[in-house]
Amino acid sequence: MDFTKLKKYIDSLHNDKGVPACGVSVFHEHAEVFRHTCGYSDYENTIPLRTDDQFFMYSCTKPVTAAAGVRLIEDGKLNLDAPVSDYLPCFNNVFLVKEGKHVSPRRAATVRNLFTMSAGFDYNLYKEPVREVLSRRGSEASTREIAEAITLSPLSFEPGGKFQYSLCHDILAAVIETAAGMSFGEYLKQIIFEPLEMNNTYFATTREYPELTAKYMYDEANSTLKTAPRKNMFIPSDRYESGGAGLISTQEDYGRFADALANDGTGINGNHILTKAGIDMLRTEQLRHHVADPVFSCAAGPGYGYGLGVRTLVDKSFGARSALGEFGWDGAAGSYLMADPANRLACVTMMHIRGWTTMLGRPHIPVRDLLYDCMEL
Repeated sequence: MDFTKLKKYIDSLHNDKGVPACGVSVFHEHAEVFRHTCGYSDYENTIPLRTDDQFFMYSCTKPVTAAAGVRLIEDGKLNLDAPVSDYLPCFNNVFLVKEGKHVSPRRAATVRNLFTMSAGFDYNLYKEPVREVLSRRGSEASTREIAEAITLSPLSFEPGGKFQYSLCHDILAAVIETAAGMSFGEYLKQIIFEPLEMNNTYFATTREYPELTAKYMYDEANSTLKTAPRKNMFIPSDRYESGGAGLISTQEDYGRFADALANDGTGINGNHILTKAGIDMLRTEQLRHHVADPVFSCAAGPGYGYGLGVRTLVDKSFGARSALGEFGWDGAAGSYLMADPANRLACVTMMHIRGWTTMLGRPHIPVRDLLYDCMEL
């Protein structure tokens, strides 16, 4: 294995494209076969980036949430096709607005609809019902309270109508709390973080985190990067554990999670978070069979469908080097997860730039394909 080409590309993101900090780790059959960081963790460019530096994972939280939900399914505590109202009774009252009137959906939203982003929600976290809960409860507003408030605004479409990137996984976190009988964060700690020894992974609160890697915002108008507060804008309350965007993690920790996904749910240390059947459930494409309009696209390029909370490769004709069934997701600041069970191969990428797709396009595609070239797979 010769990772020269991949290292050169990562360095070019820093040296030529202006990415302040970037880290990539590649795992093959439980061995970290490549690790590289470039750039700096501070605004002053004096502290070189390390693999234990922390990042807001944003939507790279979603695969963790999805894995936790599948674990509950495997344990018989969560039914994928049950109405969400079985776990959150507030779903008995969800509605659409048609011709100015509140109407009930023709069919009940199911747990599968939450996993597959097809329940009818959008990504507006600060609609009036949520603002009302926050004004009343402040930083004490809980995961379930805010999830229930999200359901008080009208749905965008009938449940099961289409894929729409949304707050579905934040609501799924509240379902997981109910099914598990404990807080979402405690459940993740018990069944994922502690077994995989992810000791530097936790939920963000509303505070600023000066200890995290420096965070930036791409200014499209001026084609420049601006420093940004090290805060998570998707966290409205200190007790809100966002299943869609709430985690802080490191290259080392998140790599352990990716490696487990690529090895039938077994971690580097031999501990299990899912069975092989659970991993296959997670990455099985869902939209074509369960959603009326199965149109889907993602930042990882063409050829992907959507499984239970992750993209999954269903068509190699567009040139992807990975195997069918390779899966993962990315985050709003540039983090990236790829797991390929067929090759026991996993990759994580860490960046901290809001607006990274506008600045860089689709940098994860070359990372994905170059690592296969380097490994001659």
